[in-house]
Amino acid sequence: METKINKKVIKILSLGHFVTDAYSGFLNPIMPFIAAKIGITMAAAAVLISVSNLTSSLSQPFFGYIADKWQRRFFIFWGMILASICLSFLGIANNIYTLIILLLVGHMGVSFFHPQATSIVSNYSKCIQNSKDMSIFIAAGTFGFALGPAVSSGITEYFGMNKLPIVCVIGVITAFILLKKVPKIQSLNIEKPKVSIIGAIKKIFQNKPVSILVAASIVKSFVVSSFSIILPFYWKSIGYNVSTIGYTLLMFLLAGAFGVISSPFFEKRIGIKNVFYLSLITIAPLGIIFYIMQGKGIIGIIAFILIGYLSFLAVPVNMSLAQRLMPEFKSMISGFIGGFSWGVIGLLLPAISLIAEKTGIMNILVAMTFIPAIFSYFIKYLPAENPEES
Repeated sequence: METKINKKVIKILSLGHFVTDAYSGFLNPIMPFIAAKIGITMAAAAVLISVSNLTSSLSQPFFGYIADKWQRRFFIFWGMILASICLSFLGIANNIYTLIILLLVGHMGVSFFHPQATSIVSNYSKCIQNSKDMSIFIAAGTFGFALGPAVSSGITEYFGMNKLPIVCVIGVITAFILLKKVPKIQSLNIEKPKVSIIGAIKKIFQNKPVSILVAASIVKSFVVSSFSIILPFYWKSIGYNVSTIGYTLLMFLLAGAFGVISSPFFEKRIGIKNVFYLSLITIAPLGIIFYIMQGKGIIGIIAFILIGYLSFLAVPVNMSLAQRLMPEFKSMISGFIGGFSWGVIGLLLPAISLIAEKTGIMNILVAMTFIPAIFSYFIKYLPAENPEES
């Protein structure tokens, strides 16, 4: 009976993750068209995306700490409500101020949801299958994030951006389903953190393997953000319409979702460290192929899809390993790996966009693919395959 309850909770939270991340994926394909509508440049659009990502992503460790302390379902419910409503209304923004408010509050909702939901999945998962359960949860979110661009671009193409708000109904309904079906967290009898948030941050970053895992997530976020945020501007410049951009991004992110799903398969056969090496090193040669093809043609698209697959391959083992290393801070660690890492990239995104405008988008993208290979040197410092046995 307990196993059935556990599986049911993980499935319901995975559904919530799918829906929440679908809304967070709305922006990228339509941002060039929103920018044209309200009269801002690519660099200015990148600044807006950066600010919203920073607000939501850098705040996730804080929300994670509060979630570990409170142990309530507050964040998963209100996170879905805010994300679904605000991010569905992006298409009707008529000026930069409205756009900023919708972006900030919507992405804040996304940051509410992730740390607590990830922690609950980990707590309902048996340690021996933690990576498998985490891969299901993360894959659901990745599928949602992949579907988001297709939904927003498809609605924009055929009905207009002013029809996007209708989609918020799905998120609101799902939020109430989670509130009804997910048991109260207090029933798990989880030990609460006994240190302040500053003390918790110090403990996390004094743990060398966890620091490496956070850095690994930052490196991967670098690649995914560069390709999913900057590349649509290149495709628009060579004449791609909004639906073509949206569906091409869909293939990239769907490949990432399949990478997440296949992660436990590779972990079982080649071990955690080799999953990281496979995921980090192989992106660079694919980046070269993508550059040679200038992001076009069958070979270029295949290289693009494989970059998406490999960029997400190590995500479940990254998250589950970090949470097993420091179980008392599961929500907070989720905030660092699943949110903070994207916020760091948000800090750099305006500068990357300016460099891309001056040196060429394709040049900066191929450069991004070499960073994971360089970082792979540090994987050797990770612990034994099962940290509880080391």
